[in-house]
Amino acid sequence: MQRERPYILFGLNESGFSWKGVLALAVIFFGAVLFAALLSPLVYFGVVAWAKASPDTIPGWLSSRMAPEDFPRYFDRVRWVPVVLALPWLFKWTRLLSLYRLGYDHPVRGIKTVARWWLLGMGMLLLVALLQWAFVGMGVSEQFSGGYLFEKLAMGLLAGLVVALLEELLFRGVILRLFYTALRPWPAIILSALFFAYVHFKSVPWPQGQEVHWYSGLDVAWRASASVVLQPEWWKFLSLFGAGVFLNLLFLRSGSLWPCVGVHAGWVAFRVVYTKFFQVDAGQAQWFWGSQTML
Repeated sequence: MQRERPYILFGLNESGFSWKGVLALAVIFFGAVLFAALLSPLVYFGVVAWAKASPDTIPGWLSSRMAPEDFPRYFDRVRWVPVVLALPWLFKWTRLLSLYRLGYDHPVRGIKTVARWWLLGMGMLLLVALLQWAFVGMGVSEQFSGGYLFEKLAMGLLAGLVVALLEELLFRGVILRLFYTALRPWPAIILSALFFAYVHFKSVPWPQGQEVHWYSGLDVAWRASASVVLQPEWWKFLSLFGAGVFLNLLFLRSGSLWPCVGVHAGWVAFRVVYTKFFQVDAGQAQWFWGSQTML
């Protein structure tokens, strides 16, 4: 596979390479981890204090649904704050200031493209589900009904589109290009897919009943950063890595983010419905694809 000019940043040509984009990505990512490590305990204590003072407010509602073992979720949300704040600078610095330049070209044609690839994404996971039914078996939830199925499918479609539009813009539109500018195509495809899997692989268990302290953010930070090693669910990681490689190749071959959005949204929509209405024995699912749920 030859390098192509449209995917190379900083005004370089096909023979030019630069690591400054990857280094900037590392600074943003690990800077966000440090930011969350220091501030997430303060945010947690602030929400708890506000909830005690005003239990009928939004913080009170949140606090009633967030036990100390849910603290890693605070960390994860606080971590996104500096990332979101850094995105405008990153777009400007990389000269990806238009949706067309990012890969969202021809919006009208894009809608049709998304629809076709959405069906393909749904079909891919339907095939996986049929294989599971044939080799493992599954049960239907008591909640299953035609109306409820339609409701969850609509929610899955909306959630899938939102998630896919944002993630493809970031991971394929920007991050893949940063690696592509630093490396030849195949190493760039592989390393950016590994980063995609690593970012999504953030299982951080929190001991039942353990209190949150001012240093708890540092504890979660190192465990989240090393979660691939501390929680070695390698089939899960490889599934995410495979999805990243597939989407990277799809973007580079098509020259557009719309097919990636369609497939990604189809995966999310199918998974929302599947995990809600179909039940699989945990032990059987584990050997089939490395997790109790469809990834």
